[in-house]
Amino acid sequence: MSIPKFKKITSIFVPYTRLIHANLTLIFILGIPAVSYCQENVFSASIITDINFSQIRGDMLAGYHRLGFGAGVGVSYRLFPRWSGRLELMYRNAGSRESPYSPTHQSINIHMAQIPVYASYMTWWDNGLSRINFDLGVLYSRIVKTRIQFPRYEAYQSAINQNDFAIMAGMGFWFNHHHGVSLRYNRSFSRLLDDPTADIQWQLYYISLHYLYRF
Repeated sequence: MSIPKFKKITSIFVPYTRLIHANLTLIFILGIPAVSYCQENVFSASIITDINFSQIRGDMLAGYHRLGFGAGVGVSYRLFPRWSGRLELMYRNAGSRESPYSPTHQSINIHMAQIPVYASYMTWWDNGLSRINFDLGVLYSRIVKTRIQFPRYEAYQSAINQNDFAIMAGMGFWFNHHHGVSLRYNRSFSRLLDDPTADIQWQLYYISLHYLYRF
C-alpha cells in the first residue's frame, strides 16, 4: 500500500525518480565512511544552506533583486591530493523581481530540485586541512513550481520548461574541519522559457552564498 504523501513528493521528479533515489542511496552509503574522515581523509558529507540573488535574462526585470534560499546535502570524494569530486542534492527558490524601490511588485518565483556535480581544486593547506577550494561543474534542475506575477508573462506560466541545465563556478573557504562558506556563480545554458513567435527567451542566472557543515 503506497503512502500518499510519499507519492506526492517523488512525483516531483518524474521521470527522474530512479536517478534521485540512486543519488540519495549514494549519499547514504558515502555518508557512513565520512565519520572516519580523519582516518581515511577520502570521503566527507555535509549539510548546506544558502541564500541567492537571481535574475532572469530576457524578462525585462534587470538586476539581481530576487532574494532566494536553498538547502540540501552533499558528499565529497578525494580523487587526487589536490582534487575532489562533489555531488549535492539541493532544493532552492530563485527567479526575478523588480527593484524594491519600484512602485509595482512584478516578480517570477521558481522552485527547483537540483543536482550539482562539480570538481574542487584544494589549496592553502594548514595542518593537513585545505582552507581554500575552487569549484567548477554543471548543475541540473527540475522545476517544481513556478509563480508569475507579471501581467505580460502570466499566460506563459504553463510553458515554462521543467528541466534546466547550468554551469557553475565558485570558491570556498573553510574556517576549520567542520565549518565553511562558499560563493558560486550559476548560469543556465538552457532556456527556461523559449517562444520565438513572441520573442521571449529566458535564461536563469544567480549568485549564491553557502554555509556548509562538514561531518
